Amino acid sequence: MNLPHLLPIKFVTKVLAHEENCAKVVCTFPKYPTLPMLIEASAQATSALSKSDVPMMGFLVLVKDACLLQSTQKLDLIVVVEKRLSLGNSCEFSFEVFETEDLSLKVASGILMIVLEG
Repeated sequence: MNLPHLLPIKFVTKVLAHEENCAKVVCTFPKYPTLPMLIEASAQATSALSKSDVPMMGFLVLVKDACLLQSTQKLDLIVVVEKRLSLGNSCEFSFEVFETEDLSLKVASGILMIVLEG
């Protein structure tokens, strides 16, 4: 994954699954995550869908319908991102954050837009 982030802001640690428009990743947090941390982790998770090995800078430009469904006491969470729409260098993604890999306990969800530099 081509992320310019460094610890403690780099949350994505492992890609669990990757399909054409959907990715499932593990994100690790240095402390119990807040909704803004979960949104940032979801934005970082979109890089798992990149088809290029060339590093690209992306910018989180829009967040909508973001909702913290419940607080969590876990530091390792599963983030699932799905590409919904692509317009030029902009992409809209839905995201869901779960406590467990079987996706049985949802923590947060929402929609975000990433614009790639270039």
